[in-house]
Amino acid sequence: MTFKLPLPPAKAFPAAKECHSSIPLWSFIPHSFLLLLFFLVTGFTNAATVRAYLQPDHAHTGEVVSYVITVQNGTVQSVPQLRLPVQVGMTSGLSSSQNIEIRGTQQVFSTQLAWGVAGTEPGEFVIPPQEVLVNGEVLKTNEVRLIVSESPANAAPPGTPEDANMPLFQIEVGKTEVYQGEVVPISARLFVPRSVMLRRVGLIEVEKNDFAIARFPQQADQANERINDIDYIVVTYRSMLSALHAGDLKVGPATCELLFEVYDENAQRQMRRGLPFGMIMGGTETRKQVVKSQEVKVKVLPLPTEGKPAHFSGAVGDFKITATASPNELAVGDPLAVDITIDGSGNFDALNPPSLMPPDGWKSYPPRRYNVDGPVDPNLTPTAHRSIGYSMVFVPEKVHAELPPFELSFFSPSEKKYVTARTTPIPLHIKPGTVIAAASGAEGSGGTEAPKPPAVQQPKPQISDILMNVPEKASWLNTATVSPPLTTSARFWAIQSIPAALVILAALFSWFRRYREETTGGLRGELQQLWHGLEESGLDDRGFLQRAAHFIHRSQPGAVQDDDLKEIIHRYETQSFTAAPTPDQVLGSGERSRILSTLAPLLKRAVLFVTAFATLSLSAADESPDEVYRQAREALEKGKFTTAQYLGESLTKQQPPALSSAVFSLIANARYRQEDFGRAALWYQRAQLLEPLNPEVRQNLRHLDEKLRFFRFAEDSPLIEWSLLLNKNTWVIAASAGVWLILLALLRCILTSGRKSPGGACALMLTIIGLVVFIPSATFAAVRPPPGDRVKDIMVVTTRGVSAFTAATLTSGSVIDIPAGSQIRLLEKRGAWSYVEIPSGTDPVRGWIESTTYTPLWPWNVMLVP
Repeated sequence: MTFKLPLPPAKAFPAAKECHSSIPLWSFIPHSFLLLLFFLVTGFTNAATVRAYLQPDHAHTGEVVSYVITVQNGTVQSVPQLRLPVQVGMTSGLSSSQNIEIRGTQQVFSTQLAWGVAGTEPGEFVIPPQEVLVNGEVLKTNEVRLIVSESPANAAPPGTPEDANMPLFQIEVGKTEVYQGEVVPISARLFVPRSVMLRRVGLIEVEKNDFAIARFPQQADQANERINDIDYIVVTYRSMLSALHAGDLKVGPATCELLFEVYDENAQRQMRRGLPFGMIMGGTETRKQVVKSQEVKVKVLPLPTEGKPAHFSGAVGDFKITATASPNELAVGDPLAVDITIDGSGNFDALNPPSLMPPDGWKSYPPRRYNVDGPVDPNLTPTAHRSIGYSMVFVPEKVHAELPPFELSFFSPSEKKYVTARTTPIPLHIKPGTVIAAASGAEGSGGTEAPKPPAVQQPKPQISDILMNVPEKASWLNTATVSPPLTTSARFWAIQSIPAALVILAALFSWFRRYREETTGGLRGELQQLWHGLEESGLDDRGFLQRAAHFIHRSQPGAVQDDDLKEIIHRYETQSFTAAPTPDQVLGSGERSRILSTLAPLLKRAVLFVTAFATLSLSAADESPDEVYRQAREALEKGKFTTAQYLGESLTKQQPPALSSAVFSLIANARYRQEDFGRAALWYQRAQLLEPLNPEVRQNLRHLDEKLRFFRFAEDSPLIEWSLLLNKNTWVIAASAGVWLILLALLRCILTSGRKSPGGACALMLTIIGLVVFIPSATFAAVRPPPGDRVKDIMVVTTRGVSAFTAATLTSGSVIDIPAGSQIRLLEKRGAWSYVEIPSGTDPVRGWIESTTYTPLWPWNVMLVP
């Protein structure tokens, strides 16, 4: 399913003297704003990508072609300034189109930016990569090649009209000798005299008995030509055709209905004097006329019968095929997701999905075909060069060492023979195993029966709303330094049994380790590694300049202002976009030394900047979170729930993050008021990790459970559940206190032995108290799970309508519906799908869910969990 946002059409043929029409960028702002709002709600599922191509990539001198940049899954924040070779000029400004395509359950957003360019002399020219700012990140396109041939001498279009004001029509075919099924360009050229104002151009109709011809788009190129002392505006429409059978065939004639106005003699005399169109005075005559082109003879060659592959489907062109598979480690019966990309030029409509050779031992499912660059825009000029993809699922039925290659057979017009393209085998590690019980049942019965949801417990309090008791001040976790458990701390055991000298040694060792981490970590460490890379021997000039440019951009917080640094970057760009460096571009040892001496001060300044910035951040970190929390609390009290949520979540994204149970509860309250119950349950569960006994959090979670009936993992035993009431360090300190009480009682007994003393009862009492304190404290400290185990691989489903399936596809059998707010355990992630464990009832179940439907329970350092 594809949603298109139509763009305001440009005037077909403006009266100005420009050679090509363009659409101003500001006319697309309303649609871009709507698209941005749409994707803020739906969210992106894939990373942004950019790709550049020409349509067509062959042209005559002066002929206008379209240079197109396609941006997928991203918002274009800055339009690039095109860098073109000297022999290629830009003939028109930017035009744009935007599309939304739904592939399965994923939304793919694509934006196409197009410019008109033309070659001024024959040759093959490389258009270098362009930089596009997408989602705050600078992405580079691929380089493209434009082949320009000498333009034939100007010839008058066929037919000599009796009326000099009558437009003329002509068609041209890219090749007059082609193979059956070969895709070649066709252009329809409309010659409009300057004395004519064109109002409407109808559909271009071409007889299609012998050829398959794509519909001519509305987009056209304009140029000025003078033929037989008459000035024409030449409007060119481009499309593609392919022959349906062999023989000596004819293309055309083509017809088109025009609506135009003809200026009277007075207006034409003013035009000949060079007056602008806006100042021309005179009358016009409206006419409607059907223009007809000439015929073009084409010789169509049949495809040879010798050497035809068994899997040949009729595809003619030149294609390349690549394949990827995930995961690389799986068991027999597990699904394997395979993505195949076919890139090239030719008859893509005749392509069949590539075949797995050999297919023995693999069970395949029907593939899904899609366009890599998004849906084809019918308003743009069609091109023979495209990229399509096939999404497939294979299930191994036995152990394999690799995924066999995929084969694609086609006839290559350039090589004049059949070609079979193959992908490289993909190594796999497949373990013996049995198919998951749920998956095996899905093949025959369409899915196993979903387990029943947990029964409703009676009686329960009738809670109709959440509590909004937010404390005035938040108690913050110390996220700058993470304290390990006392049982793993050398300082704790040193205090208990080792002299103070060992404590000093441990402190010195900790200081040295921290100093080494600060030296080698962060921006400072990265710059030092880049500097060592510049000093490596054996680097060629291109690699040296690339590292030098990277060093400059990483060490400069803003734009490069220094002239010497700009010269180094210019040298790098010149080397990168030149096929072979000239002798004056080769770097000598003295030139490299000069560049290193220029970059050396940057390293010192960057190190000082990082150190000063870290010091300022530490000094300001104590006040900033409290102020932001106060603003969020005020926004929540005033009913500005979106603002409160934004301010609260901004605290958790700081470096280091400002984490607090109060902040988590505030965010959960704001989410609940916005009826985002899944994420509200997520934040309440995070708050409960920090304060398990908080009554407001427990009550709000119970209320949400009654609304959603979500699943949660229970502790293995009551001892573990009770051990979570205090953190492990508290239990260790209590156990140590019990040991000291027992030791004090033993010491008193030793000192008073052999003498009558009333201290026996006191020693016994100390021993009993020590045992009462030591035994449960030591037990709880021993059974309490480490912080990482409590949240490891635990995710929370945050979206509604989530279901688990027996395989990584929506067409497989269902396992269970998962309410929002449910906890799941991530077992394995395979592309867009995840294999999870769901705590349903007494026995957990397993299944496949989409990876975009859940959020980690604790995305921060696990050592911060109490």
